[in-house]
Amino acid sequence: MKYFTKDWYELCQKTSFHLLLEEDPQAQHFSEEYFQQLYNAELHRWLDTQEEIHHCLVTEYGHKETFDRDKEKEQFHDVLLYNLAHFKRGLPETILNQIADLRVFALNKASRDVLDAVTKFCEENDRIIDKVSGDFRKYYQEASKSISKEIVENFAFHDCIVIKVVQNGNSLTLHLDTSGGFTDINEITFENMNILKQDDVLEEAWWLYEEVYKVEDKYEFHVLLQNKNMELIDFIISADRFTFLRGH
Repeated sequence: MKYFTKDWYELCQKTSFHLLLEEDPQAQHFSEEYFQQLYNAELHRWLDTQEEIHHCLVTEYGHKETFDRDKEKEQFHDVLLYNLAHFKRGLPETILNQIADLRVFALNKASRDVLDAVTKFCEENDRIIDKVSGDFRKYYQEASKSISKEIVENFAFHDCIVIKVVQNGNSLTLHLDTSGGFTDINEITFENMNILKQDDVLEEAWWLYEEVYKVEDKYEFHVLLQNKNMELIDFIISADRFTFLRGH
């Protein structure tokens, strides 16, 4: 990938840290008492919301299970732990060092200085992402003049799942589950192909983005995917012939 790289995709996951944050002066200093008060308040809000959802499921859809308050408490705690790990991975050290208590931050409270820093970080990431997307659109608008019309119209499989890969000599066929995508094409065959890069197995991987390049008398198809372990996969294959098959 030249535009929609792994680094670009990972940056896409770092654009919304600020959206739910609320300024609270108490978040400026570490306080176990403040964290416990905040935790309990957010937990009760979570339980009330989940109970309302459960009531709706019972009255409107005939849901049979009883509301399990203890299970929901565990779920709330698990979400907090997930968010803590997410912020540790995603925020730069300069911002992490400004946060007095990451647990409080994970409950969407921050001092004004931290809120401003996180907002600036996310908005800058957004600008970089938009610029790359714009650069790709310019490239593809020009490149599509020399790329097969069939590719331009059909090689777009965002949110599809690769369910099977079949190689037969110099041909490779990808079978796709398109139920989550925006296409009715469920098979792509690359003929007289050469796999230039493949980071991992493709089966059960989620198709994220694609790029196409004309290289002499062949096409290079670049794909970014993500497997069930949330690991990103670069897949690049060159071919001089290709076919798209629509589901019945």
